[in-house]
Amino acid sequence: MKRLTLLAIAIITTMTCFAENAFDHAYWIIKDGKFTKNFNIKPYKDNSAADSLVETIKDGVPAVEFRKITKDYLDPRILFDANDPLNLETNYIMVMEYMIPSQHADTNLIKEGNKPLFIIGLAPQESDLEAKNAPHSDALIFVDAKWGPTEQWVSTYKYVYANPAFKTMSGMILSYAREYRTGDITNFPYIRNLCFVPTEDNVKPFYAENFTSYNIGEFYGEMHYIRHVSAKKDNMILEEYFNGGIKPVITDGDKSKGLRSFRDFMPDSVRNTDGSGYYDDEILQALRIESSATRDSVVIPGIAIPEGTKKIYSEMLIKKYKNEDGASIDADYSVVANQDMPIKYKFNTGEIVDVANDTMKWIWTKFKGEVAVPEGATTVDLIFTPMEVGYLVDEILLSSAMFTDVKEFMAENNDFEIISYVDNDGKIIVLNGELQAIYNLNGRLASENDKVVVILVKNEKGKMASKIIIR
Repeated sequence: MKRLTLLAIAIITTMTCFAENAFDHAYWIIKDGKFTKNFNIKPYKDNSAADSLVETIKDGVPAVEFRKITKDYLDPRILFDANDPLNLETNYIMVMEYMIPSQHADTNLIKEGNKPLFIIGLAPQESDLEAKNAPHSDALIFVDAKWGPTEQWVSTYKYVYANPAFKTMSGMILSYAREYRTGDITNFPYIRNLCFVPTEDNVKPFYAENFTSYNIGEFYGEMHYIRHVSAKKDNMILEEYFNGGIKPVITDGDKSKGLRSFRDFMPDSVRNTDGSGYYDDEILQALRIESSATRDSVVIPGIAIPEGTKKIYSEMLIKKYKNEDGASIDADYSVVANQDMPIKYKFNTGEIVDVANDTMKWIWTKFKGEVAVPEGATTVDLIFTPMEVGYLVDEILLSSAMFTDVKEFMAENNDFEIISYVDNDGKIIVLNGELQAIYNLNGRLASENDKVVVILVKNEKGKMASKIIIR
């Protein structure tokens, strides 16, 4: 349940039929409630987590029960088929169908709102499963199920942000409610399907970065973590583990502090969303662009452009950050409210162009851009220039093909048929639910000028549905 707005990469299929379209080439871990050949538990020395995942029957259908048998952080470790590891070059979106009990909703289990219930970690080698727990894996996926519906099957799609050096994965760590410390859990979640798929058109972004880097740690009370160039992990420079495979650099300014990451951690928060639908606990870290008074541009240099790419399609999340002096987050907002965000491409052929024409918002906002590639360009620098106030950047995706977000949004929110009409005053009337939001076909909140819109509706059972309307 990453968000109610649109996901970055489109899967056009619905979860009602796993055999269709992209799922023809799925890499299955759990299918229809049964373990597949790619599922093998790697026990701990004392075998203490051996029965954490158990095949059972839930509401008359096969399912895997996640039994949290201890409060001592023993996450189940799953080994994939040694002769058939997960290939992230072809299967780069995790799909999971799960159910959580009503007792696990909100912050009943995890009192600190920013801790997701599901944390999935991927490991390139079996040996990587020995010393790591889920949050310190080489690729991380978060599913904060506690804010979604309970006692019903829910499906989620997650793009796997992983360093391109890791082309295959040998196993995974599947964690649930890691921060629960009270005692043994007796009400269990279930997983019916867990797999990795491509997009329907098999177009993978050629650059993807969400700044949730290898061994990066967590943040409390709006603290920041500084990546030191000299830091090493297994004799490798830490910055090599950026999920996009490229270390962002500061062009000038005070380089001694290094790049900054940001996580807004608020204990005992409720939902921890700014109204955008994006949950901060799933974003985890974001790149922090300092205000122009203290820092120069941050550049992601030398992103290789695949041969034959005519246009670069981009998506990224942007949000205003509070002022460096600790002043209120709304201080000086009027200065930047109508300014085009200074985020640009610089091609190795010399051209410099805007990535997207958009303005900074108070809440997480998806920027979408479409830029033609100059003749002869083979690499591009992505440049984040400071403004009078700081801003945060997350979930950057660059692709050679356009994303089809609306189709995916419709597929994910299709629990019932919406009965609605547009009245004589142009108002959308919903007869069997509550109107939650109205989006345009670019995935942004619709304005009065948007005539073709997508409405999001919740019914009395808490189920979500969407529908395209011409008003």
